[in-house]
Amino acid sequence: MKRAPIIAKTTPSSASPSPASAPAAPMVDSLIARVGAMAKGNTITLPVCGREVKFVLETVPSNDVSQKTKVWVGNERDQELLTEDALDDLIPSFLLTGQQNPAFGRKVGNQIEVADGSRRRMAAILTSNEYRILIGDLDDSQMDSLCKLGNDYRPTSAYERGKRYSSRLENDFSGNVSALADAENISRKIITRCINTAKLPREVVALFSHPGELSARAGDNLQKLFLSHEDVLVQGALALREKKEAGVLLEPDEIILSLTELLKAPGKNNIQKPLKRNFGPGATAQYKGTKVIISLDRSKLNDKAIEKFEDILEQLALQASQ
Repeated sequence: MKRAPIIAKTTPSSASPSPASAPAAPMVDSLIARVGAMAKGNTITLPVCGREVKFVLETVPSNDVSQKTKVWVGNERDQELLTEDALDDLIPSFLLTGQQNPAFGRKVGNQIEVADGSRRRMAAILTSNEYRILIGDLDDSQMDSLCKLGNDYRPTSAYERGKRYSSRLENDFSGNVSALADAENISRKIITRCINTAKLPREVVALFSHPGELSARAGDNLQKLFLSHEDVLVQGALALREKKEAGVLLEPDEIILSLTELLKAPGKNNIQKPLKRNFGPGATAQYKGTKVIISLDRSKLNDKAIEKFEDILEQLALQASQ
């Protein structure tokens, strides 16, 4: 299970038929089945950071998720960037069957702090689903371990990692990039690129379907151009946001190219005209110079809609022959 701790053994109270049937080192799929089959109030014991932790499954009603749960402060994932687009891998299943795999967290006062499961938490909020979470007596090191395991499902972005690197660099390593790179077991170049990416305005990062679409290299390049033209970059990002809201489909490389070209000549509107527009499910148009290429998906459009397009083409053909 990508979002569950690696375990040596499990001792669930209600999730399996009998202790004898549980292997000493169950495979990942086996753990998914055990945890996924649990009901509210069931318990399971898992080792986290070398200590056995007893987890109790709790179910938070849909209208209480945003108020009664919160994401642990040590989780590096930027919660404001968890949009419907960023959660497109979870929302369909939440709408169809609800949450399948419980999250992990702890009780703090009257609230639940989420270690692993912030994406599932937001998916539950956006789809008005209940939120299932395994609650255990966890210290900060265990919460941190569960957060990192949760990020294996969809790794955090260069922007989000850069925020954490910046904090660690200042608070734990007194500005020593080499020491931080050794601690993280990555190169100084990657550390620097991620930190520079994290300096970009949120308006820029929010242009992407999810922040992971902005690489550390591209973010680093944008940040260097952005140093002297912050206002131009923000204005360009807002202009692109308006186009996206109007139905224009922008690929990550198109966003980066548009912003880069804009910053190379401040004051000039170099953002290209729409390259692609979405007119609804199954109908898109691509603009290439003086040409417009219309694409129709017969699996998403009914016959009458297709016939309307064909009628227009037949009229054009008739006019051309006269």
